[in-house]
Amino acid sequence: MGARRKRQRPLRHAAKTALLVVGEGPDDQAFIKHMNRVFRDDSTGIRATVQKESGGSPENIIANTLRKYKNGAYERRFIVLDSDVPVSDASQKEAEKKGYTLILWAPLCLEGALLDVLGESFRPGETSQSMKDRLHPRLKAHHTEPEAYEDLFPKPVLADTTNESVVSVRKALTGQK
Repeated sequence: MGARRKRQRPLRHAAKTALLVVGEGPDDQAFIKHMNRVFRDDSTGIRATVQKESGGSPENIIANTLRKYKNGAYERRFIVLDSDVPVSDASQKEAEKKGYTLILWAPLCLEGALLDVLGESFRPGETSQSMKDRLHPRLKAHHTEPEAYEDLFPKPVLADTTNESVVSVRKALTGQK
């Protein structure tokens, strides 16, 4: 007589929280993807989708995002924008009404936030372009590639930063409030 085989139950996977993070452009998408790789922990139960818009005014970015992802099954939604151009109250309220949290890079833009992470001060009268000119040549690859940020922004640097915009993105990706 043969031994009875125990019937195996299919493995159950914990439900994952679907998270959408939309950056203003390809630079934002690349950096946020880098952060997601650095902080991704499969045990957190978060599945992040990182997308980009094609720049433009904050109102256009918000409107395009709301239209493009309105049918997506995401429990948490974020739009990450530069802060050099103010977001209108109407656009901010519309985004919030549709379940989005806005995160604004500071000072001024992604590059300003990243220079701040590196301990480099914002210079009076400095523009977003001048910050790009300061940061981009130091990156390991093209600024629209996630790998570009690996050397300057490893996990310890990103974990220890006090830059509020980078901290907000990190908390979004890791499910912290």
